[in-house]
Amino acid sequence: MSDERPAGTVHPSARHCPVCGAGFVSAVIEGRPRLQCESCRHVLYANPAAAAAGVVVNAGGQVLLVRRAIAPHRNTWALPAGYQEIDETPSQAAAREIREETGLEVEVGPLFDLVFVTDNPAKPANLAVYLCRVLGGVLTPGDDASEVRFFDLGQLPSDIGFDNTVRILSRLGASPTYREFLQTMSQPKMSSTRSISYKDAGVDIENKYAAVDGATEAIRASFTPGVVGDVGGFGGLFDLARAGCGQGLLVASADGVGTKLEIAARAKIYDTVGRDLVQHCINDILVQGARPLFFMDYVGIGVLDPAVTAALIRGCANACRENGLALLGGETAEMPGLYRPGDFDLVGFIVGVVEPGKLLDGKRVQPGQTLLALGSAGLHTNGYSLARKIAFDALGHGLSDRPAQLEGRTVGEALLAEHRSYLKLLWPLLEANRIAGMAHITGGGLVDNLPRVLNGTDALIDRSSWSVPPVFRWLCEGGNVDPEERYQVFNMGIGMVLILEPDEVAPVVAHLKAAGEASWIIGATQAGSGVVRWKR
Repeated sequence: MSDERPAGTVHPSARHCPVCGAGFVSAVIEGRPRLQCESCRHVLYANPAAAAAGVVVNAGGQVLLVRRAIAPHRNTWALPAGYQEIDETPSQAAAREIREETGLEVEVGPLFDLVFVTDNPAKPANLAVYLCRVLGGVLTPGDDASEVRFFDLGQLPSDIGFDNTVRILSRLGASPTYREFLQTMSQPKMSSTRSISYKDAGVDIENKYAAVDGATEAIRASFTPGVVGDVGGFGGLFDLARAGCGQGLLVASADGVGTKLEIAARAKIYDTVGRDLVQHCINDILVQGARPLFFMDYVGIGVLDPAVTAALIRGCANACRENGLALLGGETAEMPGLYRPGDFDLVGFIVGVVEPGKLLDGKRVQPGQTLLALGSAGLHTNGYSLARKIAFDALGHGLSDRPAQLEGRTVGEALLAEHRSYLKLLWPLLEANRIAGMAHITGGGLVDNLPRVLNGTDALIDRSSWSVPPVFRWLCEGGNVDPEERYQVFNMGIGMVLILEPDEVAPVVAHLKAAGEASWIIGATQAGSGVVRWKR
């Protein structure tokens, strides 16, 4: 049963404070409902016997400390630490406290020590201390901290609280565990010798298609007179005239950002994934010739953080404004127990309109047409489960690392590059009726997306006709990804494919060049069975 009493209300079932004997009141501490002593401000935690701390070490062997902004030990330095929640492991508690107090995402390494406290009833009975390395984030004071800094072990500040110096920091230099941990941090990150697949990363593409196949009969049974086409298009089509409720052909689509959200959460960058979502959805109906009208968003979250949720929605709103459609509404659902604290999902729904005579539904695609490709900005919103498996697990990188293969960009910058919108670039070509068909290259890559518009023809593609961007070479080489699977998981540098009559190629390329857009002729359509084939 929920307790909706406002902060400051005396809690009827509260015990007396073990420190001063006064009663408790409800309060919000570190973003969570707690009981706090109305006199001495002692906080009653659900799991007061256990706490966790992180010794966050950088490549130079420096240790991260926080200057505390609250009692006890206000204005002294300490290791980032806090009580373990009842639904957490000690290592999860350490990672959470570091994130909340310093803004950094860390990889929790070996247990350095388990410190027992027996001389103070207000302290936990044990403190699990872990060695940690930084994965990403921005070093920023957060909960309970007024300042955060890395220090050399030989130049630690004198005002360190909680006996951290005696119990932990003074012992680091002589610890074999600490020395071994530093050695692992300094070892070069090597490519994986074993091929890593999408299934290894937890995604089975065939299961996805089997799920849709299993529901297809029920979906078709729901069709009303206004439905145009069948299951499997980039967007669903609805003819208002056939439905007896007006004029116009509506195009609608729904999508999500996938596990790119996990990387955004690590980096604490939330507005860009809202832009990713809107621009992905725009492209999905653009390929059918539709002009977007409005968008709606859905945010599902475990514990609602107003700043995070606002950033997600703000990203959606900004992308809508820039692309000329309205963010018409949405839903934000807080679901503790379904999502863990810090977890969230972001989904979007778009509706557009197309004149029936300008609908691109694949029927104009035929053998002998040219395939013209436009570049992507990166992974866009697909393949992130495999990318995370390779980048973080196989290669051991953090978001702030700069592998040589990424040519100056950090891992975070490369993986969070925004999903492009092709609307403004391609709309004049659609208005001029110069395009026979289009495919948005999303989940499934070239292999699965081009057949959605091929109308029974084959696409013969020359994979040497464009230069694969560094981020894909880095991932595919680092994970030893099977050459065929690469083109079914990643877009490999191609975000959109236009299908053109041969005499339209020159004017289309001229339009793109005038807009500063590079393009590549990657192949042609041929008689066949509606699949992608490789020329080389």
